[in-house]
Amino acid sequence: MKIIKRAAAAGAGALLAVAAASGSASADQYAPYIGYGYANTHNGVQCVQHAINQSPTPYHILAEDGMFGPDTYNGIVAFQNWWNAYLAAPPLQVDGIVGKATGGVMQDWAADWGSKCTEALPSAPF
Repeated sequence: MKIIKRAAAAGAGALLAVAAASGSASADQYAPYIGYGYANTHNGVQCVQHAINQSPTPYHILAEDGMFGPDTYNGIVAFQNWWNAYLAAPPLQVDGIVGKATGGVMQDWAADWGSKCTEALPSAPF
C-alpha cells in the first residue's frame, strides 16, 4: 500500500512540475489583432492557422499559407465556439478576430513554433 501511495504522490508531483514548467505561453501584448479590417501579418495569420490545426477544434485542416480569408475567419469562429463550449475559462468573444484573449489561448496551441508565434499573436500581459 505504501508503494502505491508513493508512486501516486511521485506521479502527481511530476505532473505538477511539468504543468508548472510548461505553463501558459505569453504572446506579445503589442502584436496587431488578426481578422477582417486589421493589418494582418503573414506570420500572425500563419500562426493562427497553425494553432487551429493543432487544437481539437472541429474544423477542417487549414492551409498554413499566412493569407487571411473566409476559411481562416471561419476557423477562428470555430475555435472560439469550441473553446467556449468545452473549456470556457475565460470565455472568448465569438467574433472571428484574434485579439488579446483569443491570441493568448491560441499561443498554447502554436507553442511548437516558438518565438515566431510568440511575437505574432496578441495577448494580454500577465
